[in-house]
Amino acid sequence: MELKGKENQLLPSDIAKYFLAQAINDGELISPLKMQKLVYYAYVWYLVITKGKLFNEPIEAWPMGPVSPSLYGELKQYGSSPIPEEYLGGEKGLEQLLAKLNGQSELLRKVYEKYDTLTAFELVVLTHSEKPWVEARKGLKPEEQSSKPIADNDILSFYQEQDLK
Repeated sequence: MELKGKENQLLPSDIAKYFLAQAINDGELISPLKMQKLVYYAYVWYLVITKGKLFNEPIEAWPMGPVSPSLYGELKQYGSSPIPEEYLGGEKGLEQLLAKLNGQSELLRKVYEKYDTLTAFELVVLTHSEKPWVEARKGLKPEEQSSKPIADNDILSFYQEQDLK
């Protein structure tokens, strides 16, 4: 299947900041591991619904599940601790983010509501049970590092029969 050619200016970190703002608003905490999975599912559902990419960076099939490498680089300093509110960049950063999302907020809110009640490890187990990650990890040992991307076509074929509700 051919995807829409529109270049998206969003970054994985933009999506992460949106989810962090939602979590803070709900009085919740999000670890970097959980954030990676939330950002993955945002990418998945945007791809399924619009047939376009939410951001241009591929999602890689790491041993603990789908990972955005650039987001990993930004969040690794927090280890397994919750991501602090400072990551949002203050009020001005949040305002700029909301303007940049330009209409994506509704879809992101639905993704957040669908997956935020799951723990980081429940999300890891979920992604490990789904075909796109499994296909990208074929031939690798469970703990083996890999930068192999999860194919958009695998995402589309697996998730298009499912519902975001």
